[in-house]
Amino acid sequence: MAESDRWSNLHPDLLNQITEKLYSYDDYIRLRLVCKEWNSKLSRIPNHKRIPWLLLPGTTHHSYLSAILEREEIYHVMGAIRIWSPFTKSHIDLPPVSAFPHVLAYDPDRQGHEYTCVSLRHDDRIYTLERILLHKHQVWKIVISSPPDNEDFMAVAIYGDCGNLAVCKLNDKRWTSIPTEEITPGFQDVIFFQDKLYAVDFDTYLYEFDKKVIMNELGKKPRPQLVPLLSSIGGICEAPPPRKMDLYYACSMNRYLIGCDDGSLLMIVKHDSWAMRMLRISNKFDVFKLNKNAKEWSRIHSLEDYAVMIGYSSSVQMFPLNSPGCKGNHIYYTDNQLELHSHDETSLQDMGIFNLEDLKAKKILPGVEWLRPPTWLLP
Repeated sequence: MAESDRWSNLHPDLLNQITEKLYSYDDYIRLRLVCKEWNSKLSRIPNHKRIPWLLLPGTTHHSYLSAILEREEIYHVMGAIRIWSPFTKSHIDLPPVSAFPHVLAYDPDRQGHEYTCVSLRHDDRIYTLERILLHKHQVWKIVISSPPDNEDFMAVAIYGDCGNLAVCKLNDKRWTSIPTEEITPGFQDVIFFQDKLYAVDFDTYLYEFDKKVIMNELGKKPRPQLVPLLSSIGGICEAPPPRKMDLYYACSMNRYLIGCDDGSLLMIVKHDSWAMRMLRISNKFDVFKLNKNAKEWSRIHSLEDYAVMIGYSSSVQMFPLNSPGCKGNHIYYTDNQLELHSHDETSLQDMGIFNLEDLKAKKILPGVEWLRPPTWLLP
């Protein structure tokens, strides 16, 4: 047998052991391209490590993808407004921005007033909005329940100037609003966790919704064509704000929900850098764990062997042994200050790694500027 044949017929187990030594996605791609046999034996993305990447929307139409936890190298890729994997190039489209419940009409010929919207502040005021402003500042966050090829796939968005919730399932043409008649709008984070939808508002109240009930409501026919509304999905107050959290500067806090491997729910409270500068205080984080039996939060001071990643996308818990470059008891955070970025306040951009042991922060990519908040990307 020729030497080249011996390499091409390398056993898949040995080939996978080689990939475990490769931390760069570029090196992994090069390995797959050695020969047709290796390309067929190896998956399109590495499945042995959950290597965190960071998606940085740039100042142009390009996006920047950076393996910051490995080499701090920046890779240039083209992006679009859709659920898109830069690794497999697969994508699906969600309902567009014009299909959110508060959008009544779109007229591209009315320059500067393209969108006609209804106010979500319970006064039903009709107003117009410039296309760019709606696209850039009306959708705060979108998270998904599962990979798009799952039958129970669902996406939920925090949108509008009030921070309302809207959901859609696969192939929906419009977003459907989660009603807030008995719930104060102003949600800051939302996650899918254990067949539930959890959301936290600006007053740090936690709400719980049943995902199955939402899916059943979305499947009912006929569906309203204008300002769709879910009417019976629950939405109970799961827990009030933590007792020991100082809410005096609540407006300068960002709240993040994280579902953990052990079934517990965490809330990370990040005190914004601009507020801390005004108060001459360094970066500050509060970590709380939910006691579901008592329906109350308790403060914790260590993540032990785990790390968490918080930011503009879904926040996640990571185990460093499975994630090269991660360190236990650290918070990896990105900057999601939409208001500051909308005014080009690049000097206040804040992204880094916070050590819960010594309470010190290290900046990530301090020389890179962006106009939109970065997003964690986990293959």
